[in-house]
This record gives sequence, C-alpha cells and structure tokens, in this order.
Amino acid sequence: MQNTIIASISKRGGGLDNAGGLFHASGLSRSAFTLAEVLITLGIIGIVAAMTLPAIIQKNNDKQIITGLKKTYSILSQALIKAQLTYGFVDTWEYDTSDANQETTPQNMKKVFEIIEPELKVVKVCEDKAGCWHKGKSKDLNGDNITMRDSVGIGTSILIFKLADGTNISMDDFSINLSNFGINYNKSGYVFWIDANGDKKPNTVGRDIFAFALTNKGLIPAGRDVEDCTKDKGMILGVTCTSRIFLEGKIEY
Repeated sequence: MQNTIIASISKRGGGLDNAGGLFHASGLSRSAFTLAEVLITLGIIGIVAAMTLPAIIQKNNDKQIITGLKKTYSILSQALIKAQLTYGFVDTWEYDTSDANQETTPQNMKKVFEIIEPELKVVKVCEDKAGCWHKGKSKDLNGDNITMRDSVGIGTSILIFKLADGTNISMDDFSINLSNFGINYNKSGYVFWIDANGDKKPNTVGRDIFAFALTNKGLIPAGRDVEDCTKDKGMILGVTCTSRIFLEGKIEY
C-alpha cells in the first residue's frame, strides 16, 4: 500500500527530501527569501519608519502638550473662581500695575498671586530669578530668543512658580492694553505664561509656551480676537496662537 502511495505521488511530480518527508507534492514546491531580498525589505521598512516615525512622535508630543495646557488652564480658572467667592470680582482686587517695571517683583503682583495660590498645588516660587522655569532662553516660532536672561521666565520684574505636576508658570503685567496679545481689552492687568510641559523642550511660544490674560471677564487665551496667529506677530511671534490651539485642539501651523 505504501509503495502504491509513493508511486502515485512520484507520477504527479512529488518526491521525498533527505529526511524522508514530502518536500513537494501536487505540483507545489518549497520556496524561501534570499538574503538580498530580506535586506531590501528591511531597508524599505527602515526608510518608511524614518519618514513617518518623527511625525508620529511629534503628534503624540503635541497631544500631551495640549492636554497639559487645558488641564493647567482649568486649574487656574477654577482657582480664580474660588478666589472671587472670597475676595470679590477680579476688578475689585488690588491688581493695579502702577508699581510695575521695578527691579523686583511688584507688590501688587504678589498680592494677586497670594489670592490664588491656596487653590493651586505650588511647589516652588521664584521672584524674578531662576529656579522655576526651563533652562536657557525661551524662543518664538522663528526660533529667535525672546528673553534676555536665562531660565527666568518671560518679562522683567516677574513672578514664576512651579506646580506639582511640573508645569511652569511665569506671571507678568501689562500696563496699557492687551492688543499685543491679540485681545481687545483696554485695561491694565496680568498675563500668565504657561509652559505646558515644564522643563522639557522646545520651550517655544506657540509650541509649548502659551499666554493667558487675567481680566475682569476671567482668564482669556491670547489671540482671541486675531484671525491668523501665524501672520499676527503681536508681542511675540506665536503668542496669539493660544486661542487657535484651544479651538482646533492641535498644533499645526
């Protein structure tokens, strides 16, 4: 019976390998990739990965930054709402900026911070000095330095503080209006610069650093009244993109 089966397979082109097993039967033969083919395939995979992986990583980083930004905005907004329950509306606070442009952090700025601090998880406070901001200088969307000092937030005579989750916030004042921040508001007040990913790079306004203005209408994202933040330089190129990121939920420009 066995001889009959083997003879039948042999007639159809089948055969036995060295181990005694069938290596091809019914017209089917064994095939394998050559080393050259494997190397070419791996090379193609490597090229595709090199082209797509950076974009995927950047998109994931942007998503984390946006998530962190919205979280910090929510925390600050809630702190302001709770503070107003105790101290009244923002425009009744002593937040006049007439003592701005001093060599040290203005007293009125400190008062505003002290009002909201109890509602924030602040782990470190720096009065116009390094220690609460990323290392090096902050940049605009063109990659140009926008700060004169290393690691000391944005502005002069400022107050910088670090939250428990690693977020850095630099508090500065504006004494005329908010037109440079893309907001139609003609009163003095304060601006919060939020570095949404803390000490990590790129440390660039419009990429991971965003501005919000404290007004009697709450915390307003920079660029609220601007159509195209990439063309409107405002105070710093990229500063007016905060509102756009909030609306679109992505960093693409």
